[in-house]
Amino acid sequence: MKNSNYIFGVAITLLGGILWGFSGACGQYLFTQKGVSADWLVPYRLLLSGIILLLVYIFKNPKILFLPLKNPRNLPTILLYSLIGLMLTQYSYFYSIELSNAAVATVIQYTAPVFILIVACLLEKRLPYIKELIALFLAIVGVFFLATHGEFGTLVISKTALLFCLISALSIVVYNFAPKRLNKEFPISLVLGWGLVIGGVVLSLYMRVWSLEGVSDFGGYLALGGIIVFGTILAFSFYMTGVGVIGPTRASLIAAIEPASAGFFSYFWLGTEFAFFDYFGFGLIMLCVFLLSKKD
Repeated sequence: MKNSNYIFGVAITLLGGILWGFSGACGQYLFTQKGVSADWLVPYRLLLSGIILLLVYIFKNPKILFLPLKNPRNLPTILLYSLIGLMLTQYSYFYSIELSNAAVATVIQYTAPVFILIVACLLEKRLPYIKELIALFLAIVGVFFLATHGEFGTLVISKTALLFCLISALSIVVYNFAPKRLNKEFPISLVLGWGLVIGGVVLSLYMRVWSLEGVSDFGGYLALGGIIVFGTILAFSFYMTGVGVIGPTRASLIAAIEPASAGFFSYFWLGTEFAFFDYFGFGLIMLCVFLLSKKD
């Protein structure tokens, strides 16, 4: 891998993680100050983001718009990516934020690299590298301190919030690996657009989103726009580009800057208070990011 390509892959993955953290803080703002729920927010996030991405192709290159859907062999992969990789990941993530806060929910979600590394090692028929094991250890210990504040058997968030964080983490594995072949055949943003639209339609119908209370003022619409544009369209596109350049294992760990980003915005924007062990956990995860961002 050329050094310039590697640096680009690391940088764009980091940027995607930062934007995801920002969208988590926007979600916390909507839940705590605007009274909306994840049941309302996530369907609109998925559907509107996907529509915007597909509209770009209607004007840019309409001939390829429906290509991913025309081949029947693509449909199982697209559905897996849409419903498990995108819809379930985003709903469980934002619901866990609704139950706790953006920073803690985002960090606990970062047990995902453990599962991604296991799958990657199985696919590549290898054992984890020493650097990967150290980075995973740092990430897991960081999550432990954020979830328990150092006390075994004690959770500082609800069991339901922890459960949905872990569901989101497992779903992250799917959107890292499921669209790999499709992203080689078609533009990443086109595959992402269809995935978001399909997931958004299914979740909207299931939640009966039209009957739920949504945003009604400028601040709410601004936060929703931030989630859609920065936290979905740009963040997912940047991250999936990074996956294509540096691989899903390293990308998932480098994107662990997301919880630090969520914590930063939660603290300085929303006034969320953190304890010593929260900062300690953030620091361990940042060490994980630094370690994995160094080229072999």
